[in-house]
Amino acid sequence: MPPRQAIFGGTFDPPHAGHVAAAICAREQLDAGALHVIVANDPWQKSAERIVTPAHHRFAMALLAFRDLDGVVVSDLEIRRGGPTYTIDTVAELERPGTETLLVMGPTAASGVSTWHRADELAELATLAILQPRGEPPLGVEGWRTCTVEMEPIPASATQVRGLLARRRRQDIASEAARLVPPAVMGYIAEHRLYSP
Repeated sequence: MPPRQAIFGGTFDPPHAGHVAAAICAREQLDAGALHVIVANDPWQKSAERIVTPAHHRFAMALLAFRDLDGVVVSDLEIRRGGPTYTIDTVAELERPGTETLLVMGPTAASGVSTWHRADELAELATLAILQPRGEPPLGVEGWRTCTVEMEPIPASATQVRGLLARRRRQDIASEAARLVPPAVMGYIAEHRLYSP
């Protein structure tokens, strides 16, 4: 088997317990040299539909969320590159001859990956490492190489966290969101008044 590198990209708006669990499972199961957590600059498919928190805040929160995980490196590569974020550009930049590149993502993202920018080229360069509940049959995506990362489902989403924080008064935030967001990230959100009405 060739050496591997794993990329876990995302908007991380904000990073939550599900992201952290996914990173841990991917790091443990993929036998990759490192897991690169890459924060999107302008996630063009999302920013067309809603306001996305500025990239410097999302990067700072990701640093806090993943800081205690061995073998996990948080990168601002896409932020420094600027403009719309296209995974094909990131994979091409990180590509190393003889190394297999794995893109870690959930089943929802995997089902839409063929709509991504220059998807045909991306399929030639990368394997999808799809996060799935333990015991479920492997999910295939036509035209792509795939493998499975098994994890216990975590009932958290960034949409849920943003909605919760937008609805609550400041004094209620910590108790309501603590189960979904790492404490250091929660502290950052409170300090910078992110997601408030």
